[in-house]
Amino acid sequence: LVAVDLSRASVLAWRAAREIAGRFGSKLEAVWCDEVPPPDLSGFGHPAALRAMRRKMLKRLEALLGPGAHIHAVGGNAARSIRRVARERGCDLIVLGTHRRRGLARWVLGSVAEAMVREAPCPVLVVSRAWRAPRWVLAPVNEAPYARRGLFAAGVVARAYKARLAPLCVAADASSAASAQNLLRARVAQLPAPMVGVVKPSAEVRLGDPVREILRAEKGRDLVVLVAHRKSLLGDWVLGTTVERVLRHSRAAVLAVPSR
Repeated sequence: LVAVDLSRASVLAWRAAREIAGRFGSKLEAVWCDEVPPPDLSGFGHPAALRAMRRKMLKRLEALLGPGAHIHAVGGNAARSIRRVARERGCDLIVLGTHRRRGLARWVLGSVAEAMVREAPCPVLVVSRAWRAPRWVLAPVNEAPYARRGLFAAGVVARAYKARLAPLCVAADASSAASAQNLLRARVAQLPAPMVGVVKPSAEVRLGDPVREILRAEKGRDLVVLVAHRKSLLGDWVLGTTVERVLRHSRAAVLAVPSR
């Protein structure tokens, strides 16, 4: 399921999803969220005018996406509406672009991408530039049991594209580096042998802040795969989860996998 509008970010997401759907033999659908215009736009408030505007938008979207595109037109909050359609359609993947809002604009308007990964019913792929077949997939892991889901998902994608897998563990300091290395070995050992033979994992331990080191490690990588897991309501609301914070600054595509 691809979230679409008339923006360049949306076009990039659609093209990425089309290539991925073709590779995995998946059905491709789009969802357009028709948000209600502000009340002061009285010229567009008449039902007939609104219907005409929606029809015009849908025609432009159909022309943009190409013949045969299946578009769900929904209303209301974008993130909630996309999640609802994904649940109803039993989608395996949601793909969307990012407008890269920063600072006050992001605080006031929010980020649909960040809102999606918090409670999405399936993995969410966020792209910020033209998609290309991944050659390296970065897979940050930690000691939490749910981290195995992210590493396995990264391995699935890497194997499908015959790409290299780069498991990463960020340790707080040098005293915990050995434990991080052991953790990485254990995590990689849990991957299926046929997968390991294709993706040839190249594990790395870094020291410092997880978000900063993930962003540094993504250089030269095409895709970052992270598990979206909520920790504390207050902490996540103020700073965001690790995956949300990576999303704000990552230049690579980011795949967020639900922790459950």
